[in-house]
Amino acid sequence: MRLLCVIFCILFVFPVCAMATTPQEQVKTMVDGVFAVLNSDRSPEEKKTQISGTVQSFLGVESLSQRTLGVYWKKGTPEELSLFMALYVKILERTYLNRIEDYSGGKVDYEQERIQDKKAILNTKFVSERFNIPVQYKLVQNADVWQIYDVLIEGVSLVRSYRSSYNEILRKDGFDGLIKKMEEKLTQMEK
Repeated sequence: MRLLCVIFCILFVFPVCAMATTPQEQVKTMVDGVFAVLNSDRSPEEKKTQISGTVQSFLGVESLSQRTLGVYWKKGTPEELSLFMALYVKILERTYLNRIEDYSGGKVDYEQERIQDKKAILNTKFVSERFNIPVQYKLVQNADVWQIYDVLIEGVSLVRSYRSSYNEILRKDGFDGLIKKMEEKLTQMEK
């Protein structure tokens, strides 16, 4: 879970560089920017502020949300889906930005990039004194921008993890129940 935190810290950085043409170049731009902030002398709150709020630049929010909801994506109204996406991004951001200090001093080794049509898989390894963990990014190309739609940490998919818990809530309580639980979670995270 701690490594998942750093991966999402990496997702919350600077806007995508228009010059980055491959998935690896875009992920590297993102990672370099995050580690520059993480390794700076700024306070933890300043780091969070600088990193926060730009996840949409790197993350394919709609693609991630659609894969997370699975069959329930087609059952939601446009308003429900829009609210879900907004809440989902906030939950991811707050979950992972609260742990940024744990990841100063780390680096990412880029191992293999595979591109097929408009999808790509980038295998990396997060390395620090405490960690040596494989991380796989799954990306989709939208226009000329590669966006992340899933991250696998040691083979565990972010999408599958959230899908499991969210689909259980959707089965029992529908979209209204899921939205309510997400809003409650955000309120708890703010305390």
